[in-house]
Amino acid sequence: MSEFQVDTPYIPNEKGCRLIWRHDDDEKIIYLRHEDLTELNDVLSHNSTSKIELEDGVSSIMINSDITEFFMAHMKPLEIQTKTLKDKISEFLAKNPNA
Repeated sequence: MSEFQVDTPYIPNEKGCRLIWRHDDDEKIIYLRHEDLTELNDVLSHNSTSKIELEDGVSSIMINSDITEFFMAHMKPLEIQTKTLKDKISEFLAKNPNA
């Protein structure tokens, strides 16, 4: 069974979020800084497509109308339906407005 979740960072009072993919006994986590989360939310809220370059200069997020792909250094690409991502990010930010 696969599960996707948006959660707070491990460090208390840290801004941003963790994107978590769980499949059986496997877990993949991506940490988004506040700035990246804000940019991602902006793109999703406008139903736009975009490519977000992350802080390391190697990793990126490709947001398309149907699927959003996460290309992270030293990891296989991860993907999620854009609508699911939008809903989960909106839900997370409603509960954590200062993220």
